[in-house]
Amino acid sequence: MTERRIEELLALRYASICDRRNFSDIKDIVTQDFKQNGPEWQCDGAAAFEAQLGYLAENCSATMHMVGNQLGEWQGEVYFGETYSIANHLYQKNGVERKLDMAIRYDEEIRQEHGVYKYARRDVNVIWVSDTPLSS
Repeated sequence: MTERRIEELLALRYASICDRRNFSDIKDIVTQDFKQNGPEWQCDGAAAFEAQLGYLAENCSATMHMVGNQLGEWQGEVYFGETYSIANHLYQKNGVERKLDMAIRYDEEIRQEHGVYKYARRDVNVIWVSDTPLSS
């Protein structure tokens, strides 16, 4: 059996932190000067990103982030690549349970901080969105 790659482990950890609502653990996988750009937001710094993740707890009853394809390359000690994901979000609107699915391509950079590999940047590119009521 081969060892898992750093970029794969970070993506899986990111999904777990979001889905288990362990937002304070995000500092273990992002640099202090972490940056993220999304369709309608920008985040600068690990503390700001942790606070931003609170949106999931405030607005979703559950999430499930599935990690897919990963493409990229290491240039010395820095990784530049992309990770595909399907992010599922359960929430309620007007008394109706709904499921928001997002196909996401993360453009990312990984580098060392104090000897540990972490995300320095992880931009969110939404490819498509599907928002449907849940059947009972």
